[in-house]
Amino acid sequence: MMGRIVFAACGVLASILAMSSPGEAQPVTFADLANHTVTANFVYAQTVRVLDQGRTVNNENRQTITLALHADGRIDQQYRIQIVAPNGRDVGGFTGRIKAELNKPTKWQHGEMVFVFENDSLIRLQTFNKGGRKITLSFKRTPGGLTCSVDAPLSKEEGAGRGVDTTSQTTKQRIEILSAKTVSSSCRVTKTAA
Repeated sequence: MMGRIVFAACGVLASILAMSSPGEAQPVTFADLANHTVTANFVYAQTVRVLDQGRTVNNENRQTITLALHADGRIDQQYRIQIVAPNGRDVGGFTGRIKAELNKPTKWQHGEMVFVFENDSLIRLQTFNKGGRKITLSFKRTPGGLTCSVDAPLSKEEGAGRGVDTTSQTTKQRIEILSAKTVSSSCRVTKTAA
């Protein structure tokens, strides 16, 4: 009788261990990211039409976004944009800062944006004059800590022209982004120094 109880107890313990296997990743929440900094880099190969000049140019748009995330939902964002011509020549750059709050729409230079958190991802939705962008920072737990990846597609507005209509942050000219293909991206999460 004692042997069957011990055997049954071992079976129950084995089932519990199997259900909470260390290989199963626990969900990541915004609270897990409090007091962390997320740095995302992505590069677009893009075709842009300068609206007031009617000319079309190809270039590389390199962007770095650094987000300091706070427990109270505040998000301090720094960003850097660098435009590079096909010959490798740097043709312009821009840096800036935006303060935002989770789930609260915020105005920025060319429209509105909002940060939301869902399904292990911090998402920044933003509008332009016409069209928008969805930057998704997806997080995972690993034995070494939190990791992330980034996806940042632009989207055209249905029935509103050929591309994304905005104002260039580097030249201040009105432009239409006809195509923007992500050619590389990276993301990292670090604990913010106290």
